[in-house]
Amino acid sequence: MKRSLIVLAVVVALAFIVITVVKRIASDADREAVAPGGAEKQRIQSFWAAYNRANTLRTQGDFAGAAAAYREALQLNPAHEDCLYYLGTSLEERGDYAQAVEIFRQLLAINPSSGRALGELGNTLSLLAPGASVDYEQARQAFLQNIQINREQAGPFVRLGMMELDQGHWEAALEKFRVAAGFGSPDGNFWVGYTLFLQKKLSEAVPSFRKVLDTYAHERKITGRGVLSEGDVLPAPGKPLTALEKAGLKSMLFLHWTALRMGGYPAGLPHEFQLRPRTSLETAPLPADARLPLGASGGRAVPIDFDKDGHMDLIVVGPGQPLKLYRREGEKYAEGTEVAGLKGVSDIWTAYATDYDSDGYPDLYLVRSGFLGSGQNLLYHNNRNGTFSNVTAAMGLEGIRATAGACFFDFDGDGRTDLLEVGASDREHSAVRLYRNVGDRFVESTLAAGLSASGTAVDCTAGDFNRDGKADLFVLFWQTGGVLYANQGNGKFADATAQAGLSGIRGRRFNAVFFDYDKDGLPDLLVTGHAPFEEAVRTLLQPEYRPAGNTPRLFHNKGHGSFEEVTAEAGLNRCYGTMQVLPVDVDSDGWTDLLFVNGSQDAQRLEPSVVLRNVKGKKFQEWFYVPGFGSPGNFIGATLVPSARSGPPNVFFAGNPIVGNKLGTSALFFQLQAPQTSATHTRQGSAPKGSPGPALRKP
Repeated sequence: MKRSLIVLAVVVALAFIVITVVKRIASDADREAVAPGGAEKQRIQSFWAAYNRANTLRTQGDFAGAAAAYREALQLNPAHEDCLYYLGTSLEERGDYAQAVEIFRQLLAINPSSGRALGELGNTLSLLAPGASVDYEQARQAFLQNIQINREQAGPFVRLGMMELDQGHWEAALEKFRVAAGFGSPDGNFWVGYTLFLQKKLSEAVPSFRKVLDTYAHERKITGRGVLSEGDVLPAPGKPLTALEKAGLKSMLFLHWTALRMGGYPAGLPHEFQLRPRTSLETAPLPADARLPLGASGGRAVPIDFDKDGHMDLIVVGPGQPLKLYRREGEKYAEGTEVAGLKGVSDIWTAYATDYDSDGYPDLYLVRSGFLGSGQNLLYHNNRNGTFSNVTAAMGLEGIRATAGACFFDFDGDGRTDLLEVGASDREHSAVRLYRNVGDRFVESTLAAGLSASGTAVDCTAGDFNRDGKADLFVLFWQTGGVLYANQGNGKFADATAQAGLSGIRGRRFNAVFFDYDKDGLPDLLVTGHAPFEEAVRTLLQPEYRPAGNTPRLFHNKGHGSFEEVTAEAGLNRCYGTMQVLPVDVDSDGWTDLLFVNGSQDAQRLEPSVVLRNVKGKKFQEWFYVPGFGSPGNFIGATLVPSARSGPPNVFFAGNPIVGNKLGTSALFFQLQAPQTSATHTRQGSAPKGSPGPALRKP
């Protein structure tokens, strides 16, 4: 019996082992049937490796590297929605707007209900930025489709309103912003107030700004678990802004500007939201030393003594408006456009006076199209009898191309002034274009000179950075950085960016200039920044705010062909929406000061420009605002115009063509005045009064 039980136990055990083995074999077979093979497994692993690498690069701000990695991942999984979306946003951050649009459309082909793809498609198509292809109608359709998908979101209505603002459609913009405000959007409420402010409907603007600040105060009280105090109003320096804080800071500033115009703050506004009144920088109106005719057009200007009478005349140009020549006659300017043979010339972005044929008389180069679109640039020869003649085709400069700016310098040392243009590249044109002056014409020599480049270049500046007697070149590209081209002396340039220590100058930057800020005989390099609007506002309200990004960048020339960044040490780690910088010795103390001309291409920001004083080549200090802290503007550029008498120069400001007339700043002509009084405008109790300084007065 005992033996039978042992045998039975052994049989049962063997049966259990067999059953277990059979189940495991079956399970392994099933797993092999559903698991990917070796190649498929490798593809999946490679996709995620590339995708994760792309995300890391994107968060680090390396959008070029991120875009390349996303494309690598998409080769392995072409329909991955997140990969397509982030590729599109990375391309947008690089300024590759046409490619970004293509990627967002690819995503919509896969998922027509992707709200984020529709939103970014609309944003990209409505963006007024260098190299962008603006299509308002397609942008509108994208936003409207986004609204159809989710009718309860405020974002598409805000974007539609901004698009209407940029077209000067004030009432249509208000309608969209009010819808967004109806969803409880602080951003929507701010933009309602902003649009009413532009329309000078100040009493109507106040409630919208108040609503933002009421929400802001309520949120701060909840966060602080107590009563709102003065120290709770502004965010701590170094802390990123929330969406509510962005709207709150802008509303605080605009409510101050509104109060200045209405004679005081509205009753009941909490004390901590009231800014201290600014002591006067404009004690008396002071015009430029000669006035322009009433109704003078706005736009950019170029001083030019075209008739060699010893008086500096003025040519004013602007998009969508006729060119005007103002001839200096004593204490005034008189229009002389038709007599000079320039009647009918219009839609010019900027102008340059240059003596290309070395006859002692300044000629005129007119640039189209600026940062958007393309056009035919024009060269006018000075006939030395008070008139100009169009010699564009005869001098070999015909052709439609996108041009943001130009530099004139003798790059090959033959004594003739050559021409360099920068702008957006296309199939036929480089972003950098060199035209060599051979005497009777200009010959394009871009490729031979080693300057061919793609992308969108927005500015150029020439200077002998290494002191070898040859003119070198710095070209600024939109979003992607700058390139320093060292003149090799054999008709060629070489990229010296990395070895000179100038790599990584990325971001939204419009202007660069060589100038010797410390008087050591070496040209230093300043590259402006175009900070987001809320960052510029934060800079205005927080004197102690020293951000790490979106600032101008100053590079000190160390000699021996290299630079070192000294932005923070020089006190320039502040945020401004700068379109152009003018180095000028305001107080004639021998040290070059800086005028940051602030504004935008669109209608979505207002801020004063600012002058920074050079303190003996050691640092720059904010000195005074232009036209004043309480007089916001939006300027796209400025020109120094020599005074008829000895003394500081005049400054001609080019107003933003969309909002200039609304602000009364379509064309402003100021004179830089000797030091008088200045003060620092701050939130109540947050900073001491300023020290004596100059005033820049409005006529």
